[in-house]
Amino acid sequence: LRHKNPGFQLMAEAYEAEDRAIEACDAPGFKKHMASGVNVAFNPGGFMDATVFKHGKDVCVLKSKKGFIKYCLQFGYRAHPVYTFGECETYYTFTGLKKLRMKLAGNNVPAVAFFGWPLLPFLPRPQSKILTYVGPGIDMPQIDSPSQEDVECWHKVYAEALQKLFDENKAEAGYPNAKLEIL
Repeated sequence: LRHKNPGFQLMAEAYEAEDRAIEACDAPGFKKHMASGVNVAFNPGGFMDATVFKHGKDVCVLKSKKGFIKYCLQFGYRAHPVYTFGECETYYTFTGLKKLRMKLAGNNVPAVAFFGWPLLPFLPRPQSKILTYVGPGIDMPQIDSPSQEDVECWHKVYAEALQKLFDENKAEAGYPNAKLEIL
C-alpha cells in the first residue's frame, strides 16, 4: 500500500522525517532496515487483522505470519510482543463475506468497512479506552539461513509471549474476562 496507493504515499512522505518514516511492510523493506540495525515496529497481522476485526472481540492473525521471525533470526533482532487492549471497541465493522475478504487481504487489499463515532464515522468511538502493553524482549540468535524448524520454534516462543502478555495484563487494562483468539 505504501508504494501502490498515491494518497497513502503522499501521507507517508509528509510524515517522514530524519527520525521516523512509514514504510512498506514487505521483504525488501524489512531487509533494508534490519540490515542497518534500526528499530522496526509493525503489526504482524496487517490487513488480515483489520479483516477479522470484530467489535468487542480480541483477535489477531499470527499463526500464518512467520516471515518477520525469519528476518529477526537472520539479523539477530530482539522482538517484543505488543498488545493493545480496547482496540476492539473502537469501531463496528462489517463481518460478512469473511472468506472473500481474507483472500483479498492476503493480496494486500484491505477489504474492510467500519463505523466509529457517529458524528465522524471514520474516527474511533470516543468512549473507547485504549491501553498498549509491550512485553519483554525475546532475544533471537543470529542465523544467516534459518531452517523451517528454527522459524517454527521462535514463532512459537513469540506467540506464547504474546498470549502471556495478554493474560497477565487484561485485568489491569480493565478487561478481566477477555480472551485472545490467535488465528
